[in-house]
Amino acid sequence: MISWSNNPELVCYLEDLLGSDYTAFSNAAAPLPAIRMNELKTDQSAFERILARLQQEYQHVPFNRCGYILARDNLPLSHTLYFFLGYFHYQGVSSQLPVIMLDARPGERVLDMAAAPGSKSTQLAALMQNQGELVLNDAMRGRQQPLNVNMQRSGASNYYVSNAWGERMGSIFPEYFDKILLDAPCSALGTIQASPGVGDWWSRDKMQKLSRVQYQLLVSAVKSLKPDGEMVYSTCSIAPEENELLIQRLISEYPVEIVSAPEQLNRLFSPGWTKYLELIFDPALARAVRIWPQLQGHEGFFMVKLRKTARLGKAKEMSPSIFFPTLPATDPAVAAILADIEKNWGIDQSLWQNFRFVVTSTRLWLVNAAIRRIWKQRFVFAGLLLAEKRLFGWKLLNGSAQVFSDSISRRRLEINDTLLHVLFEKGRVLYSGCPDGYYALEYNQKILACVYAENNEIRISLPHNFNLMI
Repeated sequence: MISWSNNPELVCYLEDLLGSDYTAFSNAAAPLPAIRMNELKTDQSAFERILARLQQEYQHVPFNRCGYILARDNLPLSHTLYFFLGYFHYQGVSSQLPVIMLDARPGERVLDMAAAPGSKSTQLAALMQNQGELVLNDAMRGRQQPLNVNMQRSGASNYYVSNAWGERMGSIFPEYFDKILLDAPCSALGTIQASPGVGDWWSRDKMQKLSRVQYQLLVSAVKSLKPDGEMVYSTCSIAPEENELLIQRLISEYPVEIVSAPEQLNRLFSPGWTKYLELIFDPALARAVRIWPQLQGHEGFFMVKLRKTARLGKAKEMSPSIFFPTLPATDPAVAAILADIEKNWGIDQSLWQNFRFVVTSTRLWLVNAAIRRIWKQRFVFAGLLLAEKRLFGWKLLNGSAQVFSDSISRRRLEINDTLLHVLFEKGRVLYSGCPDGYYALEYNQKILACVYAENNEIRISLPHNFNLMI
């Protein structure tokens, strides 16, 4: 039985929408698992040697050299050391495409308008090569934790996170961004085979409410975009009410035009619709991209690239009062912490001159030099969490210890294969001969994490147990 058959309103809608394709759509198999290599942590040749070592069968995602479709994920890969180190992220094939279409470049100002849980955000940071300014926004406070976990694991430092309604971004950042990704909250009708819960709540009325929010987000994105800037709108819905109808309205009311997708994507996927029911759309909507589970074997998705062609009236100025400055390494509050880090961990302070910092009473965040100021009203966190204050001094975090592995010259604690397996499986292991305190855990001359030693035992905080295959 199909997962949504207990919702007759949804069945009727899908039958009307899909016509003769309804049966094929209903019977479409769940897509194979897919991952995306993180170029901030590794490279293609090294990563493929890891997959070979793990005896992992895969095929390349045709439009993304960093993407891999897995034959299966029996280990699973999330329980390997390489996942812990942030060498890859789980990300469906369709989900990888919007960022590829956006084509964010190093040095640009980029907004991810509905960022959590962060798979596309980490992809953006990697494509930008950790340069430029990446603003990650999400309105849902409960989604900030997975976003933080994913960003810290990625090793990115060219971003900060805000917790605001996306509809406000156009007034906060008028005509500020070079590129915007709006992967909008949607009904998820494209992923319904793997998301049976959609059938429990879906109705035409609720979808229409969603479409109103989506349009407000689209308008806000246009207002935030510089003239000649580009944005990608995407959903994991197949409903035209959430896709083509909104884009048709947008291009008729605002100075934006639809940009053609790369020819490779046109060959691989289906075009956007240019008519629906009795409605006829602008022929340019054929430049949008649709992915159908029954045709391409991936999650159902819609995406379209737009370019802003003119200003929206008189240019507005961003009020300086709503931002706070990031701090240089020479700022007294920052310099005192960096001196403590040098004393405890041996990282020479000259390393920090090309970064800027955000300081709280217990945390020090590191961002790249392009981020000179941060929107303060709904600020959550920024860049790489470099250190947290503890009783003995400032402690490095797992992510920062990995990124600055080669610069750590003190408190390195070397571990062998056997002890490493026990530590990552149990969260603790017997280890005698070192005084109590925090250490940088070293394996094969690289720092993996920050651990705590006490009573001839070392401990590590992990998201789950790892059955390491090294």
